[in-house]
Amino acid sequence: MRKDVKKFLFIGLEDDQGSFFEQAQAEGLIHFIDPHLSRRQETPEEIQKVAAAIKILRGLPPREQEENFSNLNEEKIVEEMMQLNARKESLLEELRLLTLELSRIEVFGHFSLADIAYIEKKGRCKIQFFCTRPTLFAEEPEPDHFLFIASEHGLNYYLSIHDSPVVDERMIEMKFEHSMGSLKTRAAVVKKEFQQVEHKLKGYAKYNEFLHHALIDQLNRSHLCHAQTYVQQAIGGALFTVEGWMPAHQVGRLKEVIGNLAVHAEEIAIEPTDVIPTYLENQGLSRLGEDLVHIYDTPSSTDKDPSLWVLYCFALFFAFIIGDAGYGMIYLALGLFLRYKYPNLKGLAKRVLNLFTMLCVGCIFWGTLMTSFFGMQISMENPLRKLSLVQWLAEKKADYSLRHHDELAQEWIEKYPVLKEVKDPHVFVSFSPDAGKNPMILNRLTDNIMFELALFIGVVHLILSLLRYVGRQWQNSGWVAFLVGAYLYFPSYLKTPSFLNFVGGIDLHKGGEVGFQLMLGGIGVAWVLSIIRHGWTGIFEVMILIQVFADTLSYLRLYALGLAGAIVASTINEIASSIPLILGVLLILVSHMINIVLSTMSGIIHGLRLNFLEWYHYSFEGGGRKFQPLRLLKRE
Repeated sequence: MRKDVKKFLFIGLEDDQGSFFEQAQAEGLIHFIDPHLSRRQETPEEIQKVAAAIKILRGLPPREQEENFSNLNEEKIVEEMMQLNARKESLLEELRLLTLELSRIEVFGHFSLADIAYIEKKGRCKIQFFCTRPTLFAEEPEPDHFLFIASEHGLNYYLSIHDSPVVDERMIEMKFEHSMGSLKTRAAVVKKEFQQVEHKLKGYAKYNEFLHHALIDQLNRSHLCHAQTYVQQAIGGALFTVEGWMPAHQVGRLKEVIGNLAVHAEEIAIEPTDVIPTYLENQGLSRLGEDLVHIYDTPSSTDKDPSLWVLYCFALFFAFIIGDAGYGMIYLALGLFLRYKYPNLKGLAKRVLNLFTMLCVGCIFWGTLMTSFFGMQISMENPLRKLSLVQWLAEKKADYSLRHHDELAQEWIEKYPVLKEVKDPHVFVSFSPDAGKNPMILNRLTDNIMFELALFIGVVHLILSLLRYVGRQWQNSGWVAFLVGAYLYFPSYLKTPSFLNFVGGIDLHKGGEVGFQLMLGGIGVAWVLSIIRHGWTGIFEVMILIQVFADTLSYLRLYALGLAGAIVASTINEIASSIPLILGVLLILVSHMINIVLSTMSGIIHGLRLNFLEWYHYSFEGGGRKFQPLRLLKRE
């Protein structure tokens, strides 16, 4: 829930400035205002060093942590770690260069540079090494003074022994400063030193917990010092003044901050140019939703808190896209394993695991309603069919078609005359011309129902968004009427009954007539109210019609992505059933895992996108500044 904040001016004696800020940090209530908003806060060098040391420790094997921090010096530990890591990086680079040089020289084998120099001196000759592309001498003979050595790395290597240095523009001369033996000796020394340095560095892994505490302490000191730079002096430095924001419902706790200090707090007016921070206070499920909200943007100070809305809708969209109870059970097994493996999780990590668990349960519940388990076809006699929402809707639609003898019923009766005497919708949707085959009518109705269900969810989602701010955006009421009217009109126009007809009992043609009137009336109401609310610029409100249509159709991605995952799962099962058992099991494990990963990515990306883009259009201003009080950081 978003809470209002108030602006305060704090005035106190200079002698009490340090104590005031320390108590304010301990209580964590005041968001101090920086009078120089354009000033950039630089991270102190000591904090950067400790953070860099912690980053180094992340790549090391965990060790039992040092528990006695009293005799430890973080500066000394960090400095030693940085030196060891710098030496490690230096040795790695030297080893890389040695490896490259060895690969360049090894084609010529073992030789001594001193022996070559002796031969050149006594024999009064010049020994040179060359390389060139293999095709250079494909159409002409090699020169007599070049001796072919070998082909390696896509090149041909040659040795030249001549009275004087040879220059050939077609070839690259290779010069060596070290022999292979000396290079290998140096490489062995470097490897040994590298192992020693790495072993020493691993020993510092026991200070991981200590360095995290040291980092938090340094950050707290840095934040405290930085907040005091917001202070302005008065009466020749005898007094200090500073402004800050406080949650309106926690103003009573000011006494805990000020205490017995010579500091006075006075509420002051909020200026039009002030950037009011957004204070959200959520617990439980609302806190999970708040984490999702901050992924995209911070609500403005006038926004309603969308945390719960985003959470529930995201869970629904994710479950719709996954659409399989079997996959949900795999998620749940993973979630339970993580809870067993990490029982002491706190803070953000625990909230992420709670969100994951909620999504697991949502997938199982929705997949059961859709009668989908690892893409398997569930028999019509299976008791799970009694829980199937999609079958219940299919039978409702079949019953409507049989009673009204519409195009759907006529099509199937003409194709299969045996259905002419069928009056029971369950028997009708269960029909299959081949015994043991999938019920064709049910499958077709299921596709149509899932298609409409995605649109229905989208319409409801957008209507809720429009209604949230209808008090400040009057024209939203017109667009709500338009969406309701469109949902009534288009089934009549297409001569295809919707949920409102075969479940809600609304007459298809009369509903279409009312819907058409609501559509036109909604557009007119939105246009008129927009002009009244915004003046002449409101004439452009009619352009929102395109956006409303586009946003509604965007929800079809739920159907498309869910259908894609279901088809892949069904295809995997079909192929696996036609190959040997071992290969089939392997195919099922690997392919379903890939399908789960792809479906999960789709569920997260598009489940959040429908909230952050389509839904936020009408009920979210954003661009807010998060309420960040001066407070003591703690290791979660």
